[in-house]
Amino acid sequence: MLKRKIYHDLVVWKNEGVKKALLIDGARQTGKTFIVREFAARNYSCFLEINFVTMPPAAAMFDGDLNADTIITALTAFFRQKLDPHKTLVFLDEIQECPRARTAIKFLVEDGRFDYIESGSLLGVRYKTVPSYPVGYETQLRMFPLDFEEFLAANNVQKGTLSYLRTCFEKDEPVNDAVHTTIIQLFRYYVITGGMPDAVQRFVDTHDIAQVVQIQNDILALYRQDISKYAVQDRQRIRDIFDRLPSELNTKSS
Repeated sequence: MLKRKIYHDLVVWKNEGVKKALLIDGARQTGKTFIVREFAARNYSCFLEINFVTMPPAAAMFDGDLNADTIITALTAFFRQKLDPHKTLVFLDEIQECPRARTAIKFLVEDGRFDYIESGSLLGVRYKTVPSYPVGYETQLRMFPLDFEEFLAANNVQKGTLSYLRTCFEKDEPVNDAVHTTIIQLFRYYVITGGMPDAVQRFVDTHDIAQVVQIQNDILALYRQDISKYAVQDRQRIRDIFDRLPSELNTKSS
């Protein structure tokens, strides 16, 4: 299991005195759904997950009245599941596909019986018009790919070593040669692998760069599909810019 710093942010959100829904946005394939499921399994006795892409009929629950009682009744009927007050997390995944669900968050948070997390990709979270944003009832959290420290943790570099490296950096002291050699090698692998969780996990499991590259290519293909889906204008131009990014990054500035 990949260790993510964002898990700590989720715990902080749960323990806050002023309760709001949490909106997690970020690029696709950064592990938003995975981390929410892990968080729910450890912190709630009841978990309800709605994915508005894979479960299109679920959006009908938000077609009528948006008061909390009506929506909660629809949720329990749709899933045929009892929801325990103050012990249930409701996860609204791919929230961009159901704008009225985003509006309903205000009333659900005011109701106070359950906790709510929303998730959506940066490409899609704003592409459909939301009737009314839940201003004041929503905390936003941006999720990024794994940083180098998380990559090291995923590769079983121990907390003591990470603390040692941090201390050396803060005190501007040299790192032990053996530790330096190991960390530099892992940094090269991080540059090759990148920070997408699936790619990192495959590297940790196999150390097979060919398999890592295949996962990276699959992610790129998904991003191109998203451009076609969400870009209202200039799809081809946006796709061309996206495809040229690697060569532009390799261009030396004059």
